Amino acid sequence: MSIQTLAVLAVVLAGFCGGAQSAEKVQLGFYSESLCPDCIDFANGPLEKAMNEIGSIFTLNYVPWGNAILKNDGTIECQHGKLECTLNTVEACTLYYYKTETEFWPFLHCLDEKIAPTLDGAQQCFSQLSYNWTAVDACLNSEQGYKLDLMYYNETQALKPPHEYTPWITVNGKHDPRAEGSGLIKAICEAYTGEDKPDACSQK
Repeated sequence: MSIQTLAVLAVVLAGFCGGAQSAEKVQLGFYSESLCPDCIDFANGPLEKAMNEIGSIFTLNYVPWGNAILKNDGTIECQHGKLECTLNTVEACTLYYYKTETEFWPFLHCLDEKIAPTLDGAQQCFSQLSYNWTAVDACLNSEQGYKLDLMYYNETQALKPPHEYTPWITVNGKHDPRAEGSGLIKAICEAYTGEDKPDACSQK
């Protein structure tokens, strides 16, 4: 058998072996706003359950804009008032410094556990997690924070179909109403193409 034939066989066999490896993680989009009661319920309920049970097979993409409006003069008006705009920017700045879901999720979960999320509550969460509040506070009160807000505005505006409410959930870029409640785990498990699915995927 020639060296060339052996090389081809090696590639083919590698392909078969690769099929048993973990597939790419499902991309879960969570389009939210900081003081939205339904978003907080979603984070504390279905999303927390999914993070605990199948967190190994999906990546969380949190987008803190929601139903905010970018006005003609460049100012931002938020559905639940000025505090929501402030906390949206806090979340945007936190995402800038703590990008992965394993870093950002503990903060979001901590903030959403508050009866009413506040700026002081956000600082307390940073203290509990030993995160750097000074950097986020500087981001919050600077042009950087505004630019991050605009980035999430553009990401929300690019949704197809356009979002109609919050939380608006996408699975691999596609809106999936099932994933906005108790069907979240099922929707993620169905979208995951790997064979190494967590036990929760097989539970009824």
